[in-house]
Amino acid sequence: MAALVRALDLHYVGADAARPLEPTLAMVERSMREAEGTRYALAFQHGRAVGLACFAVLRPGFRLSGLLFVKELFVEDHARGQAVGAGLMRWLADHARALGLSRIDLTTEGTNTRAQAFYERLGAERMDKVFYRFNLSTGVLTDD
Repeated sequence: MAALVRALDLHYVGADAARPLEPTLAMVERSMREAEGTRYALAFQHGRAVGLACFAVLRPGFRLSGLLFVKELFVEDHARGQAVGAGLMRWLADHARALGLSRIDLTTEGTNTRAQAFYERLGAERMDKVFYRFNLSTGVLTDD
């Protein structure tokens, strides 16, 4: 799992900014040990993990039914175009339904048109929402 999380980091931020494997492994272990809400699903080809979904179950959600939020969906370059991502999304949908959840939510970067086309091919609806972020490293939301 940590190797795929690092591959995801390398894909999005490049080798200069990506964290090494050791702190990545520590983060994955901490998220699992502390049961903080992060869950992982892996997709395998020929016994090797090639895809990863990082997600969380959030409640209350629409009519208190909850939702599954996908934070990351990543497939290694060599496995793209082979239905790995679609398989992960179908597994997530089945998992959400089994938990009684009513929807899956996710975001993409506005420039990530490949991901947007992928989700829309699977039947996702583009929502008219505004996404906000509080960057806590800049000192916002402090008592100072």
